[in-house]
Amino acid sequence: MPAEVTAVITTHARPESIREALASVFAETYPNMECVIVDDGGTFEPPAHGSSIETRVLRGRQLGVARARNMGLAAARGEFVIFLDDDDVALPNRIATLLDAARRFRADLCYGLTRRAVLHSTLTLPHVPTALMASGGVGFCDILTCAPHINSVLVRTSTLRSIGGFDAAAHHFDDWAAWLRLADQNAVIRRVTEVVAEWRIHGQGLSAGIMNARAMKSRLMTLFDRLQGQLSEENTRAVAVAQRAVAASEILTYDDYVQVMTTARATLHAAGACLGKRISTHASAHAA
Repeated sequence: MPAEVTAVITTHARPESIREALASVFAETYPNMECVIVDDGGTFEPPAHGSSIETRVLRGRQLGVARARNMGLAAARGEFVIFLDDDDVALPNRIATLLDAARRFRADLCYGLTRRAVLHSTLTLPHVPTALMASGGVGFCDILTCAPHINSVLVRTSTLRSIGGFDAAAHHFDDWAAWLRLADQNAVIRRVTEVVAEWRIHGQGLSAGIMNARAMKSRLMTLFDRLQGQLSEENTRAVAVAQRAVAASEILTYDDYVQVMTTARATLHAAGACLGKRISTHASAHAA
């Protein structure tokens, strides 16, 4: 039977962590999948794993994460595709949970929660703040307020291809830009309450580099500029609200942004046909 889901792992010069990421995919409970590894400039060879999961390795050079993800997307044979960064891990329930929701609700995109952990530490961090949103249907302003983490998103392959995949010019936020463009196209998006992946925070990660350079605010503004002309009129207005809120705020972390946008949800809702009202008023998104 052809694989129903393609799991794409992108990797660049992390031979140890990619092995753990790959092992976590092999340990997922859903059996009908294939695995595509996009090795950007390396020589990684997957170890024998004794399972029926077909694994292919694609080679690139200086692709960057967005183009590497697009290479995996282009090679995907599954009806759905799911991504994993090489320094993170999937939880065993990830594909099974998200695919069940996609089937039940005929969704184009489903996502769950991502827990955050500090690599080689027992320090506990808050989950990615998508936990603030009620489960169920998701609209453009929900995604604008808080993007699901790439490792926790299952998306219909043809739907993601139809918008051109990931935008390499949306630096660091190529996945978020894709989810926003899908929401703008009225894709059916559902959120589930289960934690399905772990994002491992470390000093060599892209997000850590942006925080250390105090570049989060400028990257957000670049994303919003990039989205101009790509969205419907009402959602362009919503992005303009977000841009003004960011310009007026001190934002060092992504969670700072979510806190600002949660506060601005009423303005967002008034800007267009948004679903910002689904954001919970009972929790704080702020984390250091």
